[in-house]
Amino acid sequence: MKLIVTGATGLVGSEVIRLALRNPAVTSVVAIARKPVLVPANVGSESQMSKLQSVVLENWTSPYTESVIRYVKDADACI
Repeated sequence: MKLIVTGATGLVGSEVIRLALRNPAVTSVVAIARKPVLVPANVGSESQMSKLQSVVLENWTSPYTESVIRYVKDADACI
């Protein structure tokens, strides 16, 4: 499952990412935020950090660029 997480640098977004990286059913986590998203602390050794892709979206009022659209394409869920 490909998961999109918006607001990924906040408290809730960070926890969603941490849990998604531990979940084997989640194959890809695309974190959209205004600044780069890092792997959250305390993810655990069973986590797959390589599943995380950080997408910086500086202007939330403009339509998504083609590069952002490529990242979110074919997503199964968005939080």
